[in-house]
Amino acid sequence: MATDKSVMAVIRAARPSFLNDHDKAAFVVHATFLSSGYLLPATGSQAVSDDALSPPSTEEVSVENGNQLDQEYAFVYVNPEKVSNKVLVKCLVINEKLLIDALERRVF
Repeated sequence: MATDKSVMAVIRAARPSFLNDHDKAAFVVHATFLSSGYLLPATGSQAVSDDALSPPSTEEVSVENGNQLDQEYAFVYVNPEKVSNKVLVKCLVINEKLLIDALERRVF
């Protein structure tokens, strides 16, 4: 489980550069997943592709492409203990607000 200190440790270790407040908020969401133990197998356009939540992958990618979409951030996270469980996180900029949505795909 993520704590304030673990999230801040991920942010400090990454030393990200932000273009705006939306970048900052999306990165906090990302840091929370990483500090909770999730892996990041897809970002950006790969994260919103039709097969983003299908076959399990644990190969990690960089967060750098997470904001490659216009007014949108997209990330896919996988639980390393149950690689068939994935979470798609989309952050959409709407009227200068950041809407954050997460969709979990569980396989039992």
